[in-house]
Amino acid sequence: MSSSSTSWRLAGAAGALLCAANAQAQTQTTTLDPVTVTASRVEQPLSRALGDVTVIDADTIQRAGQSSLAELLQREHAIDIGTNGGPQTTTSVFIRGANSRHTLVLIDGLRVGSATSGTMSLNGIDPASVERIEILRGAASSIYGADAIGGVINIITKRQADRPLAISGSVGAGSHDTYKAQVNLDGAQGMWSYGLQYGKSKSRGFNATLPGSFAYYGDRDGYEQENAAARLGLAWAAGHRVEASVYHSRINGQYDNGVPYDSRAVTRVEAYSLSSVDRITDTWTSTLRFGRTVDDYRDHASATAPRAQSRTRQDLFTWQNDLALAAGQNLSLIAEHLREDVLSTSLTGNFPTRRRTNSVAAIYRGDFDRHHVQLNLRHDNNSQYGGNTSGAVSYAYDFAPGWQATAGAGTGFRAPTYSDLYGWGGNPDLKAEKSRNVEAGVRYRNGGTTASVTAFRNRVSNLIVWVDDGTGNWTGSNANIDKAILKGVNVSLAQQLGATTLRASADWQDPRDAKTGEQLARRARGSLKLAADHRLGPWLLGAEWLATTPRVDYAGAVGRLGGYSLVNLMASYDINRSTQVQVRWNNAFNKHYELAGGYATPGSTVFVNLSYRP
Repeated sequence: MSSSSTSWRLAGAAGALLCAANAQAQTQTTTLDPVTVTASRVEQPLSRALGDVTVIDADTIQRAGQSSLAELLQREHAIDIGTNGGPQTTTSVFIRGANSRHTLVLIDGLRVGSATSGTMSLNGIDPASVERIEILRGAASSIYGADAIGGVINIITKRQADRPLAISGSVGAGSHDTYKAQVNLDGAQGMWSYGLQYGKSKSRGFNATLPGSFAYYGDRDGYEQENAAARLGLAWAAGHRVEASVYHSRINGQYDNGVPYDSRAVTRVEAYSLSSVDRITDTWTSTLRFGRTVDDYRDHASATAPRAQSRTRQDLFTWQNDLALAAGQNLSLIAEHLREDVLSTSLTGNFPTRRRTNSVAAIYRGDFDRHHVQLNLRHDNNSQYGGNTSGAVSYAYDFAPGWQATAGAGTGFRAPTYSDLYGWGGNPDLKAEKSRNVEAGVRYRNGGTTASVTAFRNRVSNLIVWVDDGTGNWTGSNANIDKAILKGVNVSLAQQLGATTLRASADWQDPRDAKTGEQLARRARGSLKLAADHRLGPWLLGAEWLATTPRVDYAGAVGRLGGYSLVNLMASYDINRSTQVQVRWNNAFNKHYELAGGYATPGSTVFVNLSYRP
């Protein structure tokens, strides 16, 4: 059976489940609507956000067990991942078939990542330090600027609670001699609010590579990880608040390098923020913010090789003004200044280690009875690669109770990385990659039922690729000559049936190189993801099933990475209102699969966690 046929069958199966569950949704309980800030840079209910947005909530993260941040993302629709042998190794995330460098990652709304590689060190973030994760799919450069071609992942760290001082935490242990502990202290008193957290985890791991791999070495590859954060807020007058925050996460992870040496990489991710939110009038709120993020990667490959380092520090100054124009109409005007400082041992020659970007943007949101619209316009001017203007329009129409038709179009761009410009094959004359995204869909929401069907097409041009000069000496340079077409359809469902919650998604996508027609590497054309939870008194029982079609390992590869299916099982028991025991069993049937050729995956793992939340 062809992968295309298989993926369509997967989509059909999820569609049938959607229809069956919808037919049963007669008298269901209403669930709380989560909020999102990522879709329009202002807080709004998820149900009102225009765009394909998902929120991974605190309860889901709490039950993650040994799961990495990438594995949490993988369970959501239209997302594939790749890892080089464990949660401590290089990790890639593909949204709607886009390259991992086409995903913008934020921490509390601040962009973070390496200007050298063009990706963010997701393996450096421990999910235990995260409050929620917001995913916005599709081109979003008109909201956030460079690199948001495939989508945006906004990692929201833990917030202060609006109550007196309280302590919460968790401790757990599991397979591969993995241990985790987390403690949180937060509260509010008068004008002040505060929060502190610290977490640490350690694992002996498993062998990151498979026999026959060029990097194989027969040892276990583990990691040590820690995270810490602090937050202090002062509401010094009605409608006026200042806040300072610090976030730090570090992972020291082992990997295989084909030599008898304890190869390891140390990744550090940090975010600092100072903000002032002031309600000037009843219709005008002004936010001033300074943020700094650091993505630091240090590689110890062998006893003789010099230590490699790549560090990017980003300073972002933001002034955002949110204006209530009339009933149901809002306008946000944004001015930003971004300063990037780069240190990398992989770059050679003379090159500027700092670049600046000045940006202005406007986001308009209007609700007119059954019509809803969002308009975005942004211009970014970079000292290194010039100016780029991005725009987007999103529209939704409520054509029946609970039903909504949606449509949208937008542009995006990716900045050339320092490696593109000054690394091997570097070309300082490169232009930014560009994309044009269109999508349309239908949504349904009524009580305990939410469902959606979304079709998209994203055309990416000016792709940066290395071009051989024809001398046969492995010499050449990077050039803007390639193109890609990313298109697909997603079906998603969440259904509450009394004490049971059902969730399903099916994806069909066709990410291809527009010049060669080849399927893009490590992205499945079809996937099906099912999950169910059932509440039985103090018990919560759950199961997940994920299945994907085969993938190409790398451009031009003869072989393929096989399709696979995984079953994960969960159970939790409420000892009392505040204390809970959780058990998670990932890959319960110990299926062998590869996310990248020659690199191992963890197999069947069990993790037991004890948590306390007042």
